[in-house]
Amino acid sequence: MLTAVSCGWKDKEVKEDTLTRLSQAAETNYVDTMTLRLTDFRRQTVSNGRLMAVRKSALRFNTSGTISEVRFVNGQSVREGELIASLDPEAASIALAQAGNALKKAEIDLNDALIGFGYGDADTSDVPEAVMAVARTRSGYADAEQNYRRALYDFKGTRITAPFDGKVAGINARVYESAPSDNFCSVIDDSRFDVSFPLLESEIPSVRTGMPVKISPFNAPDKVYTGRVTSVNPMVDEKGQIEVTASVDNSDGDMMDGMNVRVLVEEIIPGQQVVPKSAVVMRDNEDVLFVYQSGDSTARWVYVDIVMSNSDSHVVKVNETREAQLSLGDKVITSGNLNLAHESKVIVR
Repeated sequence: MLTAVSCGWKDKEVKEDTLTRLSQAAETNYVDTMTLRLTDFRRQTVSNGRLMAVRKSALRFNTSGTISEVRFVNGQSVREGELIASLDPEAASIALAQAGNALKKAEIDLNDALIGFGYGDADTSDVPEAVMAVARTRSGYADAEQNYRRALYDFKGTRITAPFDGKVAGINARVYESAPSDNFCSVIDDSRFDVSFPLLESEIPSVRTGMPVKISPFNAPDKVYTGRVTSVNPMVDEKGQIEVTASVDNSDGDMMDGMNVRVLVEEIIPGQQVVPKSAVVMRDNEDVLFVYQSGDSTARWVYVDIVMSNSDSHVVKVNETREAQLSLGDKVITSGNLNLAHESKVIVR
């Protein structure tokens, strides 16, 4: 019995000691602080937009025929002037040769017509314009020249070449198929994109050309690309919005034409009292900061008003109706403040 009683008292003492230590640990408030200073604030305007290639060309064959060669696949890089695809050139080549022969015969007939007008083999630059026009028509040279130009156009139309450096997209047919009547493919210059995004009429005063923007794709929100506003459309649509365009470099090549992105326009406002969002908490349904008092290691709360906010910070000023006091140089508590009360004891980490 004595042993049992002794064990009972020991268990009680252990429990009481544990509760005491837990209570003391709960009352130990470790905090981080920052010194309040005037700094630049990044006022942010957020919108959603869509990427548009600065240069994009839809390409098609300029004649009919059967596709004989396709040298690229979608997404493959191409250099300016490189052959992308071609048609069987046999028919176009024959037509071009026939047109060339007809043109040579028409040149002979033209010379005969000029002889008839008394100009013989003289330099055609000496022939009056009116006489030359009649001779070209009578000899059939004018028609032959146009037919040759058309045949040459069709022959060149059997080949599709890249108009600039970029990537091939949207190939619409394969080898041995007939040339499509619409576009065969597109070439997209993906080195740089325009992004068009709407802003409310009330947000426009804080946006101007040349301002920096940050762009993040929806499918990779952690990636951030930087660009600048290039234009602001001076027209409000029926939704009360204004279209803004920015330009951004595709620095890593991962952005694509038509991609949906998040756009963040930043305006730098100097000389503001900026604190992290974590520094502001609610007390008595009011926004407050906790300021560290080094004299007695306590936290004093200060009622504040939030002037502006961005994704991670607030600009604050004292709540004058509460007769609060906040000065530059104060140590503002930025973490460990969720459960603090006025004049709580704290330990700065």
